[in-house]
Amino acid sequence: MNLTRWKSPSQTHEETPDFRYGLLQSTKTGIRLAQILPGSGNKGIAIKLIDSHVTGRDRIPYDALSYTWGSLARTKFIICNGRRLAVTSTLLEALQRFRDRSKVVTLWSDQICICQERVKERNNQVQMMGEIYRSARKVVVWLGEHYDDSKAGMQLADQLRNILRYRHVDDLQFCDLDAYGLPGRGHKKWKALAAVLRRPWFWRTWVVQEVVLNPNVEIVLGANMLTWEDLEGIVALLEGPMPKIWQVDQVFSVAELPFSRINRIRLRHRRLMTRPPTPALSSTTFTTDWADEPLLEDDQADDPELLDLLLMSRGLGTTDPRDKVYALLGLGKHDIIPDYQTSPEDVFLEFAQHQIGSVTDVRSRKEQAGTEMSVNEREVRRAMVMLSCAGRQNQQRKLPSWVPDWTVNLASRPLIFGLGKRYSAGGSKLGMLDYDFDVGLQLSGILLDTVHHVGSILLDFDVPGDPHTLITEWWSEAQQIAFERIARSPGSTLYLDAFEAMRRRLQLCKHGYYLGENRTQKRNSFLDDADLVPDAAHNAVQTLTLGPTRGRNMFASSTGYLGLVPHGTREGDVVFVVRGADVPYVLRQYEGGYELIGEAYVQGIMEGEGLGMSDLMTQDIILR
Repeated sequence: MNLTRWKSPSQTHEETPDFRYGLLQSTKTGIRLAQILPGSGNKGIAIKLIDSHVTGRDRIPYDALSYTWGSLARTKFIICNGRRLAVTSTLLEALQRFRDRSKVVTLWSDQICICQERVKERNNQVQMMGEIYRSARKVVVWLGEHYDDSKAGMQLADQLRNILRYRHVDDLQFCDLDAYGLPGRGHKKWKALAAVLRRPWFWRTWVVQEVVLNPNVEIVLGANMLTWEDLEGIVALLEGPMPKIWQVDQVFSVAELPFSRINRIRLRHRRLMTRPPTPALSSTTFTTDWADEPLLEDDQADDPELLDLLLMSRGLGTTDPRDKVYALLGLGKHDIIPDYQTSPEDVFLEFAQHQIGSVTDVRSRKEQAGTEMSVNEREVRRAMVMLSCAGRQNQQRKLPSWVPDWTVNLASRPLIFGLGKRYSAGGSKLGMLDYDFDVGLQLSGILLDTVHHVGSILLDFDVPGDPHTLITEWWSEAQQIAFERIARSPGSTLYLDAFEAMRRRLQLCKHGYYLGENRTQKRNSFLDDADLVPDAAHNAVQTLTLGPTRGRNMFASSTGYLGLVPHGTREGDVVFVVRGADVPYVLRQYEGGYELIGEAYVQGIMEGEGLGMSDLMTQDIILR
């Protein structure tokens, strides 16, 4: 008797009924996992979607997938539990790459393991996202298939990895390239590797949480694979050793690879996780030194790192603006609950209100204890940093002017971080700093002066044309504004005029280029464009990314003060010194109060000199 194995009639995707999601077993720990069924070649992807838990004895081991959605259009189809499920083309590529010929592969992927159309489920799962990635056996990063010479770039990455492994080299100079058999500077392989390290995945905000929380990360491009540690070593060879500084000043990182920014967050998080607990200080300053940074108390309601992370990840993107905040929640304690029915503007406003509310709470406790509020309190410092990252200069969304728009890159490097030394324009005593829902942000300080004349040339890396010509034109305009008023400027002294004093304090050369400070001095990256860095004294890249003149213009006030104000400042705007703030602010009258334009540098008042002027009285203002 011949027994023929029965086969079901083949169905096209169009004939297969659509997959419908059931409810999760638990809203607190329940997750779904995708089991990719064995297969190879052009055979369609089939998965089994199963229920599991992120913690507990019933949890099923899995790997977490990290990738870019690309287009949100789900134009490809897979078979899920015998039914049709639409996915994006990038996810289909990833599933095909990680499918095994002979065994089931269990993955967690946000696109198919979360019912994206159920807002309540999405809210709950995003809240669990940190634990989902932390509990995975490993995180598998999918950079995509090969294109644009990426094979050549990965060949170079393999060469660099072998140099690290077998020659134990931890520093590479341009003169070493030939000795190690590496291509010369400017070779297409360097450009190909640079393109790999700037693929879309590296620019996602979500990847920060995805790779920071798990110690085991594999990065896959086509058939090539590197561990996170491999890539860390390779980038160290390319850019030089990473400084052991937690740089909340994210503008320091404008010219560097996004990997380096993410890796700094990852290293810091792993250090905090492995460091033994120490008693928290009663007054915590906003420090950038790893060795001096104290751990915060376990019962702090707010996340001690969330503002830092928002600053560091500001240049990274999200498809949904709300994820600029939500994508970072898994990295620390906080009381923010994701809600995708809330507008992005309300998410940003709520976070800003929380920062101001923290100051109010601390002030209340200090008053009850009979102690004075210090401007160095952690909550005060964070509130001031937040203000310096806000203003109309840094906004595109319809927000109160004092609320940062986290979807926009900073137009200028924040002056609040200082240039080798902190400023103290507002003195050591904090004035009013409170938020009223019906009124706005309430501040106290002195109205220093009115903007009388201001430049118009925008100094930025993205401005078309030759960068050196742009810097020369900006500097000429600044000199013209200043030289007409130097003689009567209050910022001038008997021995040094205000413009020259400002130039020295801001570390600018006599041609307008930013000279930088010691902690940023390092050799150029192997991936730098050589033609933009002709010499150390006239470094256009540094000037247009890290320099204090980027995104700012020279101004003169009605009484002759000279300094820098945000690009877009108008004649008639006012310079206001907030009590306890590091730097002055430019304000504009608006709806019975003021709106914040941005930070200012005013020569002669940056160390609190304005507070001692008898003709300037403290006043309360409202920021809208």
